[in-house]
Amino acid sequence: MWHKLIQTFVDNPVNEGSPCISRKGVTMLKLKLAVASLALTSLILLLMGSTYFTAAAAIACAAMALPMGGYLMWRYLIPEDHSLIPFILWIPVAELPTLYALRDLRVMDTPLGATIEPEKMDTLGGFVALISTIAILLAVTVPTSPTRDDED
Repeated sequence: MWHKLIQTFVDNPVNEGSPCISRKGVTMLKLKLAVASLALTSLILLLMGSTYFTAAAAIACAAMALPMGGYLMWRYLIPEDHSLIPFILWIPVAELPTLYALRDLRVMDTPLGATIEPEKMDTLGGFVALISTIAILLAVTVPTSPTRDDED
């Protein structure tokens, strides 16, 4: 079964010059990959790191992924609107909790190489996991543009 799937992909590769996917589809796909990558990076930083630097980097990655996910959803829901207004309006929604988390963590008062306390990590972990999950769900649920149908 797997060899049939691989052979299908080899016989029908999809790249930017392919007629199977539109220019808008390529842009949406790149945006989806960026959102998912940032959100997954924030989760990995949170799980693997134990310093204030990795905690701050996890918060920053999650904070960048959420507005991009909102803009991705906006572009899907209203495809003919190319304004940046929803992106600009979505930024305060995502960044205010992020600034609160950074202030609560006291990143500015602590050396970034210091080990973080476990009780701070519990609160921070819930925040980053929630924000990253929302961003990943936004990136995954937005469908790509339809591909070409060879039968028409």
